[in-house]
Amino acid sequence: MFNQLDDAISWIEKQIKFRPKTSLDHMKDALSILHLDLSKIKKIHVTGTNGKGSVCMMTTSILVKSGKNVGTFISPYLENFNERIKYNGQDISNEDLLKIINEIYQLNKNYSQISGQTLSFFELMTLMAIKFFHDKKVDVMIMEVGIGGLLDSTNILNYDVSVITNIGMDHMKQLGDTEEQIALNKLGILKKNGVLYTTVDSKFEKLFTDYATNKNAIVNFIDKNNIKVISEFPHIIEYKYETYKLSLLGDFQNLNACLAIEIVKHLYKDIEVSKIKQGLIDTKHSGRLEMVLDGVFIDGAHNVHAIKRVIYSLQSINKVYNINVLFSALSDKEPEKMLNLIQPFVKSITLTAFPDPRYKTLENLPFKFENNPKIALENLIQNRRENDVILITGSLHFIGYVKKEVIPYFK
Repeated sequence: MFNQLDDAISWIEKQIKFRPKTSLDHMKDALSILHLDLSKIKKIHVTGTNGKGSVCMMTTSILVKSGKNVGTFISPYLENFNERIKYNGQDISNEDLLKIINEIYQLNKNYSQISGQTLSFFELMTLMAIKFFHDKKVDVMIMEVGIGGLLDSTNILNYDVSVITNIGMDHMKQLGDTEEQIALNKLGILKKNGVLYTTVDSKFEKLFTDYATNKNAIVNFIDKNNIKVISEFPHIIEYKYETYKLSLLGDFQNLNACLAIEIVKHLYKDIEVSKIKQGLIDTKHSGRLEMVLDGVFIDGAHNVHAIKRVIYSLQSINKVYNINVLFSALSDKEPEKMLNLIQPFVKSITLTAFPDPRYKTLENLPFKFENNPKIALENLIQNRRENDVILITGSLHFIGYVKKEVIPYFK
């Protein structure tokens, strides 16, 4: 047991990150030890290659505005470990976090004595979130998938509504080398007699429909023709003849907002439109086309699918093509492929480093490299011309480091 939060967080972060899995039986066994009654909690499950966190936070904001108590589990965090577990949109308190880690520490010991195994980091985090939300007696629990869906730790519950944002090439080592394999893995969150909302490309509709039919489930596709962009900055859209202002920038947020709207309407048929509108205005989600300094944006795009949408959105918002990119990424994220994709659409690219065990030097790639991100950003700011903007991107871990350790240097 731990008396200090730093020691508790250190323990959980040192647990094994990944383990090969063929089923979730071990997670269900661990959950059963807690003896939780979750029957009175509405449950939302969100997966997809990109946009999961935005959908979770938009949905959270709307439901909180509507007077519901909401628990939200998202990952990874940008600046503070507490960001992973939220109650009514606010990070879990240090006191509650220490208490729940101690409880899960004891669960892990009990599970180990029974099974001879220990649980992984994300498995422990998932159980922490579920236990915390149960203890808080939330009305709604929103759970973001870690990787994929089928064998993800969050998939041990039956959910009232499942959500798949989109399908792109990411986490291929775990999910498969084709979009179809990745899609099928994510479809693993849809249970028998379940309900799914999705904004996947039309090319996946038959795959999704066939899968849902086999599960006797219902799949609802968001019709993109019902979305009209009124303004990009401020960000205003029309959806099904209602106008909504979004706090989150980027055209990719249009579909995310529509998912959030449909999710809350599915769970609460009589929800007031005014509450939905206010919830979308009030949504906060760091690191998604967030302006952190004048003319300096950060975005956690960490795969080819996401980075294309960010570049397009930044050009649309600023009505200029003078985008200077500061980029770093983890070694498993195809950094060279991302850079080659965005190069034709930006004015300059500067690569840099950051402290992360999964970072592998980008110095050998054919782009300007500056090892120190503070110096790299300072050079970009000093050399910026009129109508130039700076985009810091490539990894959620990278922009989290930049936001915490680099940006304060310029304020």
